[in-house]
Amino acid sequence: MSYAIQSINSSGFTQIDENSEVFQVIQTGTKPINQSYVTLPNTLPPDCLVFARPQGGRTSGTVILTGYISDFTVNGTRHLRANMKYNLACDYAVVQRCSEFAEPTSGYGINVYKSNGDLAFTSEQPMLRVIAARAVSFSNSSGAFDSGWYQGTTGSIDEAYVMLGPYIQYKYEQYQSLGENFYRYTYRNAKFDYDNHKMGTVSSSFSGDLQRGSSVYTRTNTGQKTEIMGYIV
Repeated sequence: MSYAIQSINSSGFTQIDENSEVFQVIQTGTKPINQSYVTLPNTLPPDCLVFARPQGGRTSGTVILTGYISDFTVNGTRHLRANMKYNLACDYAVVQRCSEFAEPTSGYGINVYKSNGDLAFTSEQPMLRVIAARAVSFSNSSGAFDSGWYQGTTGSIDEAYVMLGPYIQYKYEQYQSLGENFYRYTYRNAKFDYDNHKMGTVSSSFSGDLQRGSSVYTRTNTGQKTEIMGYIV
């Protein structure tokens, strides 16, 4: 480190240094079980991100979480929703990159700057510390599934959050088998493997019958996404 300061907490995580990509937490909450989304303030800036985890975190077991952000306008009014797994209670956090955060002016606490002048940290807001991230590409042949793209140590994912957005519908198919027609949806899901201290991305699907003679095709969401995992510190 050649600039600013370095802060390491009791768990060994670097909270602040010149190279930190720090996200300030500007809102937190909990989505109840058997509810598909929470409504966020429509005044939030468009560069905000939303992270989520199973409510309270876990120390054992495996939990599957899916979710994405809906940002749309109806009759001139913006509607902003964080969609999460219906039958799972989830904690969520709305964050913004610290370098894009308004510089606090209260005169209390600590502001830390990078060598380029960007705000790296402010003690006036809790922060989400990014622990792992990966860029993924979706194609017609691959949904970038990996059941263990992050391998931690004991307790390392117990309180972790993942960014909503990459965990969406990947593919919709209408197909024929033995003269009958069917449909199938395939989704991407975050996999919290607390027993093995791993974070992964796995697929889930459901299917059903279609009217005989229905058209046969496949529609795939392709492109690039970023998967991010981190903690509020």
